[in-house]
Amino acid sequence: MRKKILLICLTLLLILATGSAAFALYQPGFVYRVYIDGENVGTVANLSEYTNMLEDMLRREEANVGLNLKFSQDISAKRELQLKPETNESQVKTALAARVSYSTLGWAIVVDEEPLLCTASSDCAQEVLEQVANNFVHDSSNCSLISTEIVDPVEICPLEVNPEEIWEVEAAVDYLLQGREKTETYVVAKGDSLWSISRAMNISQSDLKKANPSLSSNVLKTGQVLNLVVAEPKLNVKTVEHVKAYESIGYATTTRYTGKRWYYQSAVVTKGVPGKKAVTYEVEYLNGVENGRKVVHSKVEKQPVTKVIERGTSKWPSAATGMFRWPLNSGHGISDRFGSSRGRGRTHGGVDIAAPGGTPIYAAASGTVVISQYGPSYGNYVKIEHSNGYATLYAHASTLLVKQGQWVSKGQIIAKVGSTGNSTGNHLHFEVQRNGTRINPLQFFKP
Repeated sequence: MRKKILLICLTLLLILATGSAAFALYQPGFVYRVYIDGENVGTVANLSEYTNMLEDMLRREEANVGLNLKFSQDISAKRELQLKPETNESQVKTALAARVSYSTLGWAIVVDEEPLLCTASSDCAQEVLEQVANNFVHDSSNCSLISTEIVDPVEICPLEVNPEEIWEVEAAVDYLLQGREKTETYVVAKGDSLWSISRAMNISQSDLKKANPSLSSNVLKTGQVLNLVVAEPKLNVKTVEHVKAYESIGYATTTRYTGKRWYYQSAVVTKGVPGKKAVTYEVEYLNGVENGRKVVHSKVEKQPVTKVIERGTSKWPSAATGMFRWPLNSGHGISDRFGSSRGRGRTHGGVDIAAPGGTPIYAAASGTVVISQYGPSYGNYVKIEHSNGYATLYAHASTLLVKQGQWVSKGQIIAKVGSTGNSTGNHLHFEVQRNGTRINPLQFFKP
């Protein structure tokens, strides 16, 4: 019995001595083993060193990108007992630096359930949408905004993304409006035209106009900013505006007839003046291009003045105003006027007076008969010379009643109406000549 007790005591002493020697040699303790997505990357001495290491990496990256970040990987640390603890913090740091990436909570602009881009905050996303909508509002004193509406189904939703996927507000607005991140523009210089800009910037004039739907004409202003690319908007914006305009009211034209003018004469006796009205339109635009309009208010500010044209009807003189009398006492009136076209650059040299055959023809003034004969064009005709270089001629007569060299008195019958020579019917061709030049006989008569 004593031997068993002694053996047990010796054994215990041996174990105690061995343990003391081992503790003195190895000094066991706890370390923290670090894992990235379940893979061991090394150990650190304590938990605070591990957390400080991660927090320091996160702070530096957040300062670099200006966003709130988190690690994209699953990073963890587990406590572990070792007989002779060994740590390798530098190895852990190197592994973390090489293998970790970051993510952030972005706010996605989602159109038709498709995320188009992400911004740093919901406020930024809302600002982007507001700027896109307001981009198509016309800055003019004649326009007042009624409403803006993004017609596509749009949502702003939180979405975890890489920091590189976060858009600045300005770039996001350009992308949604133009279909590209950066808008290419040109500032109009003095002397520029659409043609010269299109040549210099290698863009067609039609595409230049498409890229600038607000251009109302080809007239450019110095300093005006033009887009150089045709927009491919990712969002469609409808704007409704009240547009005020002054518009011209066309004037009517009326004709009145008077016997105080010859039948071929006309004159404007009252000038037509356009009226003016103030009109307010409700105009709908889609992406800045007019899509329809309707009048919501109209007020006439100035009534138009009707244009009055007076046309003559007289084919027979009412009185003489000069030295000559009318060569007929009766007839159907003037059938062709002085100066009318006769083709091939020729004009009519007198007036034709329609009358029945045999109607007496009277001398328009006293004078000497210088011609009384037949000609291929005039037929039977008489020419009388008067004082002051004047002469009168009477053509197409059926009968000649005077002879060359004869003196005739004003009002004396000299011939009778016929249709001889180049004529298509009974009439008198009556000419007045001054110093050998034909002049309008009607200037010596009132209508």
